[in-house]
Amino acid sequence: AVFKKFDDYPWVRDRPFLQGLVAMLGPLTTGFERQKALGITLQARIWWYQSRLNISIDRAAYEAYLGSAPTAASPDPTLLIKIEDIQRRMGIVSASGALGSGPSPGDLPAWMVDAPQKVDLNKKADDGVAHGAGADAPYPAHFQAIIEAVTTGKPVPGVREIPNTVVRQAGIAPVGKMQAPRKPWERQQQQTPSNEAGVSSSGNLLDQEFPPV
Repeated sequence: AVFKKFDDYPWVRDRPFLQGLVAMLGPLTTGFERQKALGITLQARIWWYQSRLNISIDRAAYEAYLGSAPTAASPDPTLLIKIEDIQRRMGIVSASGALGSGPSPGDLPAWMVDAPQKVDLNKKADDGVAHGAGADAPYPAHFQAIIEAVTTGKPVPGVREIPNTVVRQAGIAPVGKMQAPRKPWERQQQQTPSNEAGVSSSGNLLDQEFPPV
């Protein structure tokens, strides 16, 4: 009864299990790979069944059960057919069982088509000396113009010159002339002339005018 419930589990409809099985098996292109995949599928089913339902399946006893019961049929071949169908949809294998060639050049973006197919990582990068560029780096023309303007003290194109001056509006003083309103809980005390406009008994604490520029 345990083995029958194990086989009756909806393996074909368990999407997470199928995704993991596709990643484990890879492309099935030969009969040897299919025979090997049957054993991998069975082991994957045993592990998944125990992790999901906490029911352990003895592989040797299960294989003996399949051999002794004429009506017992393992779902592993059906699972392989499902895996091959998924691989064909993903383009991993073609309809004939061969490895898929991937997307055609017409389906690729232009930058992938124009990209080099093979890069030699052992080749030294071109420093420009071999092509007569000398020691100067191949900067763009506008960048060379900016460097020349900075080194010679000329105005840089596109940069606005800001004068080193401070413009003050007339009538603006460091200290305001209006007195801050008192809070409701503050005592109403008469303001003495010595405390007005930032002046105390010790003298002026704040400049009443801005210093000259």
